Amino acid sequence: MALSRKMRWGLGLGATTLVAAGLTASAFSVVNQARETAQAYLFGYPLVLMELTKQHQELLGTTAINGFRHSLRFPDASFNSVVSPNVDTLYSITHFDLRQEPVVMSIPDTNGYYYMMPIMDAWSNVVTSPGTRTIGTEPKTFLVAGPTWNGTAPAGMDVIRIPTQMAWMIGRIKSSGPEDYAEIHQLQQRFQLMPLSVWQGHPVAATPADMAELPPLDLSQAPDRQLANWNQDQFFAAFCQLLHHNPPRTEDAPILARIQAIGLINDDCDVNQSPLQRLGSRIGYRKVVGLLNDSQQLLEQRDTYNGWRIGYDLGEYGARYQQRALVAKLGFGANTPDDALYPNLHKDPQGRPLGGDQRYVLHFSRDQLPPARAFWSLTLYNAQQLLSANPLDRYALGDRDDLHYNDDGSLDLFIQHEPPAEVAQHSNWLPAPEGQFNLFLRLYWPKPEVLEKRWLPPVIQVTQ
Repeated sequence: MALSRKMRWGLGLGATTLVAAGLTASAFSVVNQARETAQAYLFGYPLVLMELTKQHQELLGTTAINGFRHSLRFPDASFNSVVSPNVDTLYSITHFDLRQEPVVMSIPDTNGYYYMMPIMDAWSNVVTSPGTRTIGTEPKTFLVAGPTWNGTAPAGMDVIRIPTQMAWMIGRIKSSGPEDYAEIHQLQQRFQLMPLSVWQGHPVAATPADMAELPPLDLSQAPDRQLANWNQDQFFAAFCQLLHHNPPRTEDAPILARIQAIGLINDDCDVNQSPLQRLGSRIGYRKVVGLLNDSQQLLEQRDTYNGWRIGYDLGEYGARYQQRALVAKLGFGANTPDDALYPNLHKDPQGRPLGGDQRYVLHFSRDQLPPARAFWSLTLYNAQQLLSANPLDRYALGDRDDLHYNDDGSLDLFIQHEPPAEVAQHSNWLPAPEGQFNLFLRLYWPKPEVLEKRWLPPVIQVTQ
């Protein structure tokens, strides 16, 4: 899923352009400054988006700091806080701030309900993922601690060490819809988060947490869209502030040194650049922001399998900074493949974007139904990577739905704007908007044949 060379430096920069602008002696240094600024933006993008998402969700009331906010129903077309939301699970979300003390996380017996509680560090790498796959459904207590804590965990608690002081947990409990909401709501209330001092019975007065200073937030606009409107100074000021408590890894030292060398960050968190540096940075910043904001063009750079783009290496990125930024833009909060895989489709077999002016069928033969131990689903998103409004309020189809299977055990899913002509097909209809859209096939707890690429999603068919 890494960007190709063409995409990586498709910034429209060249020495001849700059020479024509009268910068003969300094053209190449300006080009280099632009390139380095673009790489710096991609490196810092997940960290800044994490903070922006946190503040956005806090204002919306969909998250809390060191405490759970449980969703009581599936998101709908009005939800815009995170791109590519699922309508398969009820979320239990928290943003950790571990600067003052660790947080105790108590997981109850989940009574057989499939769940997962993946925790990402501030750079969007999955640190750990307690859940049915990893620890079963028995009760368990963890101590979530930041990088500077050096205390002793109480007996019976396993320590989850987070390398950054900020972390994000996107918990999920599998749901079939309104019929099991009440039972899941009761289960959600048995998941507990509390500061260690509270658990020990002698709470420490909480010190008001300093938040990074960001431009004014717009609750009507998704965080990634807001970030695309920031200028260079706003972005790197936020990035620099966040670095103080969320250090990059040791192997990130070279790129951090390069970012400092081109004057984008310093100890005072202000931009201190020469005129030529600032010119190069502005060019590079403008270009890379436009590039990352063009989701469709970004998706063109990924390998495909039967037309589907599949990330087999998400959730932990190492030094793959470009891929990390791309995933943050298109599917922030992606899990590791052993928890979930997300094949996604944007074009038909002729290379045309999926759109409501066509009708499509996704055919699974009986022995090729999606192999997932937890569940599978097919979700439709609009061009902004959000749920698409439709008269049925139906945003996904999956193995928990009352689907109609063919006599031979195969399954056809119909993706189109108008209802299918045959009434029997209506239960298998995923309503599409009039404009462009894309499809995400989710496989939670995929079986080995999925991870080993022995199973692939089928080619989508265009019908008349």
